[in-house]
Amino acid sequence: MKKHKLIFLLILVSIFLLITNCNSTEPPDDELKPGRRDYTWTVDTLPGLYTPRLRMWGSSPTDIWATSPSNWIYSISQFNGENWVYYGVSGINQPNAIYGFSSNNVFIGDENGKIWNGPNWKLFAQIQINNNANIVFSNMWGESPTDFYAVGGYPDSTGGFNGSVLVHYNVDRWSIIDIREMNGIIAKLYKNYSDNKIYLLAYKTGNGLFPDSSIIYEYYNEKFTKIYSSIWTGGKQSDISIIDKEVYFVLGNQIAKRVNNLFQTFLQVNSNNFYQRIWGRNSKDIFLLMTDGLAHYNGTDIEYLFYFNKTPRTQIYGVALFDKDAFFLVYEGQTGLSFVYHGKLN
Repeated sequence: MKKHKLIFLLILVSIFLLITNCNSTEPPDDELKPGRRDYTWTVDTLPGLYTPRLRMWGSSPTDIWATSPSNWIYSISQFNGENWVYYGVSGINQPNAIYGFSSNNVFIGDENGKIWNGPNWKLFAQIQINNNANIVFSNMWGESPTDFYAVGGYPDSTGGFNGSVLVHYNVDRWSIIDIREMNGIIAKLYKNYSDNKIYLLAYKTGNGLFPDSSIIYEYYNEKFTKIYSSIWTGGKQSDISIIDKEVYFVLGNQIAKRVNNLFQTFLQVNSNNFYQRIWGRNSKDIFLLMTDGLAHYNGTDIEYLFYFNKTPRTQIYGVALFDKDAFFLVYEGQTGLSFVYHGKLN
């Protein structure tokens, strides 16, 4: 009898604890905290004058990659946690894009429709569209080594790279996606996990006939829809970024999300120095490119993390973020110098 009473008592205690936990007003353990700003910054100068590194990707703070199409000798850069090494690979002429899934599975997008797989750099694919091999891949993104996209463009009748290119690799098979609704070189592609839609950013060059423009498209159910366009100039251009599996839209000085097929303002940046580019770990830990430096939004306010040595025409072209480390590719247009700013949380 005593044994049964003990079991019954344990059941009651368990139910009480369950009810107490369910009704608890304590915030959940995974509630987002404001992004930290207590970084210690180091700056590495990369070799090669007027050799901007335009893309960056990394599997960890001790495995960072950067690419440049401007100078073959320094076209591929790798950081091992202590030093940067630089080299060119025979056959890889313009490594415009780099993306990977592990230190042993990295991809480079090249000219002439070529995609390479590294770190040993073997030719992985060569894409042609309508017998046109003059394809430049500008970026890549995906969920796994067997499911990723490569985007870019090829010359149109005016000579600008306004012919859009979108290819999908899925389990050993390449698909060329029909994008007749699009116009302009595709610069970015991300999947928004909440609505399972894909969003793309394209740049359309006017070739002196009309203003250059930045255009955002939605891709869903095999259909492309233009959802935003703007002049491609400081203060007005648009951009997209993926932060914690959610696509954020930069529409001039407005940062927005996409809810029920409408833009919903997430943050209004009331500064003329905002340069329409963002990166982040989550909604309370977002980095903002400014014309004079790098700023940070922690869910409450915006503060500068560092200022550029030279302005104007200094850009951040690539970023790699980890739990306690942040890497930024900085290029000074005035001096032609390339830097990597490495922030480490204290």
